[in-house]
Amino acid sequence: MRNCKYFFLSLLFIFISCSKEDEINELNETIILLQSEISNLNSEINDYASQINELISQNNIQLGQINELNTQISGFQNQIEEYISQIEVLTESNEIFEANNNDLTNQLNDLQDQLYSIQSQSAEDGVYLFNKIEIIDPPFGGTMWDLPDLIKPSDYTVYSTSSYIGVEDRLFYDKSIPDFITYPAHVYKINFGDGLSVDFEIYSEFSLEEAASIELKYAPLIGQLGKDLRRNIKSFEFLKGEEGASAQRSDDLNYSNITFHIDWLNNVVSTRPDGDRTEELMIHESAHLSIDPYVYGKEGWNEAVLLDGNYLSTYAKDNPDSEDVAETFQAYIAVKYFPERISNSLRDTILSVCLNRFKYFDSLNLDLSIYK
Repeated sequence: MRNCKYFFLSLLFIFISCSKEDEINELNETIILLQSEISNLNSEINDYASQINELISQNNIQLGQINELNTQISGFQNQIEEYISQIEVLTESNEIFEANNNDLTNQLNDLQDQLYSIQSQSAEDGVYLFNKIEIIDPPFGGTMWDLPDLIKPSDYTVYSTSSYIGVEDRLFYDKSIPDFITYPAHVYKINFGDGLSVDFEIYSEFSLEEAASIELKYAPLIGQLGKDLRRNIKSFEFLKGEEGASAQRSDDLNYSNITFHIDWLNNVVSTRPDGDRTEELMIHESAHLSIDPYVYGKEGWNEAVLLDGNYLSTYAKDNPDSEDVAETFQAYIAVKYFPERISNSLRDTILSVCLNRFKYFDSLNLDLSIYK
C-alpha cells in the first residue's frame, strides 16, 4: 500500500513538472511572438519616418497624403497600446518573467519615443500629423491654466550671468492703480548665452536681500524662453501685490516691459495643484511683446483665423485682437516641440482648432531652437 502511495506521488510530481514545463514553453513562445511583432512594428515605423522625410523633401505634401499619414500613425499608436496591454495581462497573471517584461516594455517605450520624435520633427518642418475633430466652441477657458504644465524647472536655460546696477528710477506699470508711474528700483542686468539681455526692475519696497532672491529665482526661468520670445523685451518689473501679470509696449518698442506682482505669482501661479504655471505665464506675456507686433493686422494672420473658424479659448474669443496670439502660442510650442508632454487627444484638439494659425507662426521663421 505504501509503495502504491509513493507511485501515485511520483506520477503527480511528473505531471506537475510536465505542466510547468509546458507553461514555460508556452510563455517562451508568447515572448518570442511579441518580440517578433515589436521588431516588425519597429521596421514599419522606420519606413514610415523615411516616407515622411521623402515627402517633406519634395515640399509638396497633399491633404490626402497627410490624412493617410495620420491614419498610419494612429495605427502605430494603437498597436503599441495593444502590446503594452498584453504585457500587463501576462504580468498580472505571473506568466512573464521580470527581465522579459522590462525588455519588452523598454522596446515599446523606445517605439513610442520614436513616434513622438517623428511628430515633433515633422511639425518643425511644417507638417502636422493629427486626427481632425469637429469642434464648434473654444475647448478651453484659458490656455495658461487649462493646458498641461509644459516647461519644467529642470529644462535647459540660456541664463548666463547677472550684475546688480544699483537703485535707479524706472517707469513701471502698476496694475493696482492702474497706471504708469516712476518708482525707485533695484536694477539688475540679466545676460543670456545667446547674446540677449534684459533688465530686472524690482521696486525698492523690496529689501536688497529680497530683490536678490527674486533675481535668483526668475532669471533662469526667463532663460528658458525661446530667443524670439525674449527679443523685444526690455525689462521685467516686479511689484508687491495680488494683481495679475501684464505686458505693455510702445509702438516703437523702446518701452517693452512685463510686470509681475510677486504675491500673485507666489499665491496663485506657482502653487496650483496641477502644476506651477510660471513658465507658461512667461510664454504668454512674452508673446504679447515679441510676437503680437508681427501678427495682428497682417493679412496672412486674418486669413488663418478665418480658415480655422474657431478659437482655442474663450479668453481668446472674447479678446481676438489682443489675446488670441498669446493664448495660442503656448499650444504651438507644445505641439511643435514637446509632443511627448501632451496626450494624442489634446494634440488632435489643438490642431483641429489652430492648424492655420500654426502655419502662420511657421512662416515667421522664429528662433525657438532652445526647445529642440
